Amino acid sequence: MVSNSNTTNSALISPEELHQTLSSQAKGTNNNTVILDASWYMPFVQRVPKSEFQTKRIKHSQFFDIDKVSDLKEKNLPHMLPNARAFAMACDALDITNDSSVVIYDRAESGIFSAARLWWMFKVFGHGGSVRVLNGGFKAYEKLYSTDEDGMDTNEIGMDEVEKSERACVEAYEKENSVTTKYKATLDLNRLATIESVKKDVCKTNAKQCVDARPKGRFDGTTAEPRAGLACGSIPNSKIVPFPEVLDAETGKFKDAEQLKRVFEAAGMELDNQSKKIVATCGTGVTACILTLAMHEVGRDDVEVYDGSWCEWGSREDVPVKTASA
Repeated sequence: MVSNSNTTNSALISPEELHQTLSSQAKGTNNNTVILDASWYMPFVQRVPKSEFQTKRIKHSQFFDIDKVSDLKEKNLPHMLPNARAFAMACDALDITNDSSVVIYDRAESGIFSAARLWWMFKVFGHGGSVRVLNGGFKAYEKLYSTDEDGMDTNEIGMDEVEKSERACVEAYEKENSVTTKYKATLDLNRLATIESVKKDVCKTNAKQCVDARPKGRFDGTTAEPRAGLACGSIPNSKIVPFPEVLDAETGKFKDAEQLKRVFEAAGMELDNQSKKIVATCGTGVTACILTLAMHEVGRDDVEVYDGSWCEWGSREDVPVKTASA
């Protein structure tokens, strides 16, 4: 049985451990930890993460906008991975160094939604320090430490402070090669899948496994996509693990390693087959990263994320689509 302890280090941090870290920072004994709010919601969710951050946040955290720190040259697909320079400039704007210990959270009611996307972004750009996601998210932390002096910050801050990462990304694309960065980002192509690689390695040769984080109705093609103009169905040869299945429904925290392994095995995934790499996909490349983190927790740190995901695949006429009735 693959477990957290004997393979890869866990990419999760508990609310209690984060609080201890904040207490150490208050005493001046830990100044290398950077805490980032990576909240993002689907367009139909009536919440504004930047406004929520303005008025309340985990103490000493900064806002990293995963929707705006993206490929600004891409006009059709949402929040695609930015280039290395833009990511580095966003890190510089938030005083993140290559060896910073990074902790990421989001405010989803489910416990996690978008934080794993930023975790993957740090991984794909070769961050040297630790990168961990708050297990249970803002919701779990607030439940324990809402009134603690080292817990929450309710002092309202200006939008200029909230939008630092977004402005840095815009500047990177405007100035292109004329800017230099302190943070050094290098894209790791081994963690990134493209539409062409998925067509070849998943659909044609079945050389790689593929797992989809979307709900079953969307995967089967029986439920319409939330974005207009997309085909309904899934990538041929892919399996389905809707991302809530890797979370504890009550706490919003990730299931333990043995439970996670059973979830993926029940879906037909061969996690112990190290010779067959895995591609994670979803709607826009966000919840695929939740599955990627979950697989990291059971020893698979070689997962590729298909960045374009169904927003790209479902918009194309030159790719195969599988439906439940097919």
